[in-house]
Amino acid sequence: MNNTLKVIINGMVGIAMGAGLLPAAAAATLDMAIQPVRSEKETREIYKPLADYIAKVSGQKVTIHTSRDFSEYWVTQKDNNPFEIIIDNAFFTDFRNEREGWISLAKVPGLVSYSLVTTADNPVYDTKELVGKRIASLMPPAPSGIFLGQMFKNPLRQPAIIPTVTSEDSLKMLTEGKADAAIIPTPLVNLAMSDGAELVTVKTSVQIPHTALSVSPNIDEAVRENLTKALLEADQNPDGQAVLKSLGIANFEPADPSLYSGLMQYLIDFSFAN
Repeated sequence: MNNTLKVIINGMVGIAMGAGLLPAAAAATLDMAIQPVRSEKETREIYKPLADYIAKVSGQKVTIHTSRDFSEYWVTQKDNNPFEIIIDNAFFTDFRNEREGWISLAKVPGLVSYSLVTTADNPVYDTKELVGKRIASLMPPAPSGIFLGQMFKNPLRQPAIIPTVTSEDSLKMLTEGKADAAIIPTPLVNLAMSDGAELVTVKTSVQIPHTALSVSPNIDEAVRENLTKALLEADQNPDGQAVLKSLGIANFEPADPSLYSGLMQYLIDFSFAN
């Protein structure tokens, strides 16, 4: 929704609420942003069933917002966040929970890590061997970019980073010989190897909680509760099952804020948050 129009509408709703004419409620349109781990086209396709599901549960239209990369994504929301729903990694989830009072409703099950890999044809077993070599990676503040920075802390001994837009692009550059290594989510490494790719893991990051769906504190509590229930029970109804199939997961699980607590420190360490 256009930000100017949103301000006008929210102002009108606020006046009506103040006069007792309307119950407290979220905006007529829920703007939902999704972290850019896939292409914008693929992101819209994969998350459309979820947008439709949320719209059905909330009774409000849901508009999907995508970004080309994490730099654009972060700039859009760091100040004056224009969204009501965000699906995001652990670093950003903790930042919004702690700094902006957002509420995480549900998450993708389990933990996720990021692995620095090479091909079996040109194996590397220590990060020191990759100094000055080409590494395909999403750029910070993407988790893969941040974890890569942690692996090479000496400013005088750095690899040559080849920026990519998606983790699939990073893997493709590696397998096509356009990069000497790539850092990608470990589940993608496992998937590629199960499909026949011969990869060697150089180093794997710590595990962090998987992607969470969070909502703005401006969302009405009753709507939040309904959404939480619908997400956690998505595997029990046809519409929810269609969502899970599109996302490639079996179910959602509760997103306890304590799981994410302290993880925004990664953004602080790389000067993306103060």
